[in-house]
Amino acid sequence: MTHHPVQQKPELPWTKADPAQLGSLYKFLRVVDVVDALDGIGYFNIGLMDTDVRPLWGGMRFFGEAATIRAVPSNKPMWKLETTADVVRAHGIWFEKYPQAKLPTDLAPGHVVVMDSGGGQEVGFWGSENAMGAIVGGAVGIVTDGYARDTGELEAQGTPVVSRKRGRTIIPGRIQAIETQTTIACGGTQVNPGDIVGADDDGVVVVPKEVAVEVATHARAILLHDMKARRRHYDKLGLPADESVDVEAVEAWYAEV
Repeated sequence: MTHHPVQQKPELPWTKADPAQLGSLYKFLRVVDVVDALDGIGYFNIGLMDTDVRPLWGGMRFFGEAATIRAVPSNKPMWKLETTADVVRAHGIWFEKYPQAKLPTDLAPGHVVVMDSGGGQEVGFWGSENAMGAIVGGAVGIVTDGYARDTGELEAQGTPVVSRKRGRTIIPGRIQAIETQTTIACGGTQVNPGDIVGADDDGVVVVPKEVAVEVATHARAILLHDMKARRRHYDKLGLPADESVDVEAVEAWYAEV
């Protein structure tokens, strides 16, 4: 039997679609709806992240405003640690000597953490503990064009992490986060703070913030058109309706925009 984790989500303030909260406009949308809408305004192949950058487990879906991190190879080795206690706290020891850049602590709930890994060697920057910590801090998802580790736990926890590869090693001596909330390249596409970033089973898309409202408007119409057509097929086949054809819920969410 296939295991489908319950996706971890922070408490969000949204009760309806609100153009002042861009993430709320994307609540029900699929990546394909958004890509079709980008095509419709002439943004062909803009915002398409490499297909190798994929959700770690099936059924993951999120959209939110980007909070960005830029990392580079450390070019400095970790030194030999003498005691078990020091080995356990290797990250703390490394960061005391080489502090890493950190995202602001006042980011609004609903953001997506996006990291440019700097093309470094295998290093599991995102693991089961720090990724869950990002969710506790209000993130709805994490995207990296590098590695993630503890991937069995990430799936069991339902922690929404998207990565290029699965890794084994830890951060000290391998990678440094040097800058946050700046323009980055992730998975072959540009990402700016505040851009809309979304992921689901089909991959990852980035919507430039200057067209985010327009794209959401078109994508919503595309989604509803598809849902109505699919529900007619459900009815003809005698299938019970599910949330993927719940037209009423989508229309209610967007009723005031």
